Amino acid sequence: MRLKEDHNAVFFSRTIHKKFVFDVAGYDNPVIKASSNKKLGKKVTNGRLKGAPIYTLTLEERKTCSRDCEHWLDCYGNNMGFAHRFKAGADLEVRIIREISALAKKHPDGFLVRLHVLGDFYSVPYVNMWAELLERYPALNIYGYTRHNPDNHTDKSRAIGRAVAQTHEKYKLRFMVRMSNQPEDLFSANGEDLISEADAITCLSQNKDKEKRKTCAECGLCWAFTKKPIRFLTH
Repeated sequence: MRLKEDHNAVFFSRTIHKKFVFDVAGYDNPVIKASSNKKLGKKVTNGRLKGAPIYTLTLEERKTCSRDCEHWLDCYGNNMGFAHRFKAGADLEVRIIREISALAKKHPDGFLVRLHVLGDFYSVPYVNMWAELLERYPALNIYGYTRHNPDNHTDKSRAIGRAVAQTHEKYKLRFMVRMSNQPEDLFSANGEDLISEADAITCLSQNKDKEKRKTCAECGLCWAFTKKPIRFLTH
């Protein structure tokens, strides 16, 4: 679903599904959820993290995102009416810290968190919180994508992008967050309109041949160092 430029959600930087934005103070279930996504998979079945269970965190699209995002109008969150999104802020961070601590005890051999199914890193302190959790809990592994790039239009977004890049540099394979739409960067994830099939690895879960499709858990390339950037077919 593509929104018009004068849509309230576009103007006010929020989701169209306001009833599914939750304050963690009144939320009794975990915010770091065990994956139930068919495309993602539930447990890593290949590579260095084989056997690691996969968890996800979902924030509010547009509210936490950069306006530089090419999918500001047609975010796939527009079509995810029942996804539980959590309000960004201190209460969320307290809950995340508590839940990651519990997961580290439950999975001492390692677990993988997908940041973020919807939304993005919303502040430098929030990025730093994840860095501190990586330092504290060696079992924690993170992967995902961000449109907060170091060359974005706003100071805030550029600062977040730099913080993400610095955290990746420090924690390498344990913080595999790829910059979106930076095709010159080998460690990036790009839309098909920005990079050719020959110059990238097309997402295996989007393989046009259904028999050759893999879940993220089966593939594992996005949380590995690759010789080419990752390429996604436009959603």
